[in-house]
Amino acid sequence: MAMAPGIALALVKLLLSVGIFAALGYLGRFHDKRIAGVLLTFPILNGIGILTGGDPLAVADSIYIVVIVNGLLLFAAIRFVDVLPPLPAGTSANVTLAARLIVWTLIWAAGAFSVVHWRDSLPGPAALLAGQCVLAALVAIIAWRAPRQAEQAPTRVPFVAFWSSPAGRARLALFTLCCVALLAAANSWESKWVGMLSALPLPGLFAVATLSVLEPRKDFVVIADSVLFGPVFVIAFNWTYAHIVLRLPAAGHTPIGLAALVLLLAVNATLIFWIVPRISAYLDARRKV
Repeated sequence: MAMAPGIALALVKLLLSVGIFAALGYLGRFHDKRIAGVLLTFPILNGIGILTGGDPLAVADSIYIVVIVNGLLLFAAIRFVDVLPPLPAGTSANVTLAARLIVWTLIWAAGAFSVVHWRDSLPGPAALLAGQCVLAALVAIIAWRAPRQAEQAPTRVPFVAFWSSPAGRARLALFTLCCVALLAAANSWESKWVGMLSALPLPGLFAVATLSVLEPRKDFVVIADSVLFGPVFVIAFNWTYAHIVLRLPAAGHTPIGLAALVLLLAVNATLIFWIVPRISAYLDARRKV
């Protein structure tokens, strides 16, 4: 028996989301933390929401401002991880991870619902993109952390081994459960609310919470240096993809749209991996002067 289209699409969403969460956690632990910071808002769920939301422009329109909220939340969560929320000394890693996720998600919900409610009185994507570029540049100039003396890098563990440990499996299972709940909720409301739920940075929040209990604090906070660059890429991506979806033929709309999504995500990731190290090298050099 052929799988129902709705179930097949839900499985695609789930697999993409789990994949980006696993990649973020691994990159942030063993690779370039500033690239990981930009990827925290990587727009996989955004693209799925635009493709399936009925009105791609309305869905994208509701995401633009929310992704800015996402970047600010992630920046604050990383920089103020010890007080957002405050936890007693000796709290276990899993309890710490869960508490941070709950508090950060509640903060996100308050901000996202507010901006979606007032969306009609906010600027369009061009103004938001320009504003985010200015914000990211100002924060990078003011708050970019000076490069530290080279230290011994953590022993690199193979990707599969990293996630197949008992703790890794438990975190993947928790993320999968939350992702299933999010996907179910996102299929229940009108386009603007689908867009908002699709803009929840679930892989990013989980990755930050996971890294916050794995990484030494001095290494973990470096991720915040580049996190506000992420919404710049996402706004440009969402505008482009929404207009692609709008022009898709009715026949084969979903498979063609998914193929376009994967291709555009690959282009987006390639640009991030090319641009971010160059920005980092420039700002690191300025901090050394």
